[in-house]
Amino acid sequence: MSSKIYDTAFDAQAWLESAASDTYDALEDPDHPPHHGPPHHGPPDHDHPPHRPHHPHHDHAPNETVYQLISKSKYTTKLAKLINDYPDLVEALNGTKANYTVFAPTDKAFERIPEHAPKPSKEDLKKILEYHVSPDFYPGRRVLATHTIPTLLKGEDLPGKNNPQRLSVNIGLKGLTLNFYSRVVAVNIFGTNGVIHGVDHIIIPPPEILKIIQLLPSEFSTLELALAKTGLNTTQHPPGTLFAPSNFAFAKLGARVNAFLFSPHGLPYLEALLKYHLVPDNTLYSDAYYRSHSDEDKTEDSPKKGYFHVDLPTALEDRSLSVDIARYFGFIEIKINSFARVTIFDGVAKNGVIQVVSSVLIPPKKLGGLATRLPKWDFWSGEEEMTVEDFIERFEPYVKEKIDL
Repeated sequence: MSSKIYDTAFDAQAWLESAASDTYDALEDPDHPPHHGPPHHGPPDHDHPPHRPHHPHHDHAPNETVYQLISKSKYTTKLAKLINDYPDLVEALNGTKANYTVFAPTDKAFERIPEHAPKPSKEDLKKILEYHVSPDFYPGRRVLATHTIPTLLKGEDLPGKNNPQRLSVNIGLKGLTLNFYSRVVAVNIFGTNGVIHGVDHIIIPPPEILKIIQLLPSEFSTLELALAKTGLNTTQHPPGTLFAPSNFAFAKLGARVNAFLFSPHGLPYLEALLKYHLVPDNTLYSDAYYRSHSDEDKTEDSPKKGYFHVDLPTALEDRSLSVDIARYFGFIEIKINSFARVTIFDGVAKNGVIQVVSSVLIPPKKLGGLATRLPKWDFWSGEEEMTVEDFIERFEPYVKEKIDL
């Protein structure tokens, strides 16, 4: 798909602002549609506050498919016209092979397209349409209790075979949004084979991880500089998952360690540090996990609630990250190596996901002189500045070029 389409449409800043999200509500039962539906197609925005999606009344039992509802509504005429260009998509949304969820851009959403925006090819346009459809059933309440949603769009650059590209769900100052910028303005329009939610922006599949980092210099300028100086890129180490330290996280290391890292002598250590934050061929979202093991590809969904633990192999040889995910209804906490917290979740990308961490991740140091069968490890908690000597000691086993202090 055209990189220009990715780069001009993706709202990276909205993802950062999602850190303020702390509100969850309930709309419908997450597993069962109501006994009455679908609603008449009323205007999606009128007489409703901007932060609360329009929740239509249910007048009668569903008797039309989601495709029929879209094609007959005066608010989705442009979407219907596009879908009609793809007979296989029409057949899917008109059939009963799945209980679909369609995030339907309104005609007003199409009016937001800039006049001189690049025009996608027919192939790219189909991918965009597929990115608005989930093969799973997500009524309103389930959307609110979910952090990412699988779509019909195949993630060609994601680990594993035929894993879906996912949408990120967020509730913040803009209300309920998908990928942090497309606001849900109408919910729970039920058909015989699924449900429709209206959105006010067309949802464009996201760019690659590196491009997202470049789009946010105010947050990741130190990380971007580190990637440029070491020459690490997604071709050498295809993500996966990037646990991305913010500028603030780098600052917590202290001025001396940062000066060392960006000096000629410190570059091998800087490269090792970056590799410790990069998890190739494993994509860990807050509520789903894609992994690939050579010839055997496997997708494993983490539990919807409760506790989930996984050890993720990093690009740094023989080093893994210990990840713990705790989920309480709509709230979630992710900790790395027991100390570092993920502060901004699920920056969905074309080739993986970005999870922003509160502290730079440092390998633990083995403590000696202890009369015990179990090894003891010293983890850096990120609460105090690290000395250059301590930093070198922790990374020296993984650096080929040694230096003398």
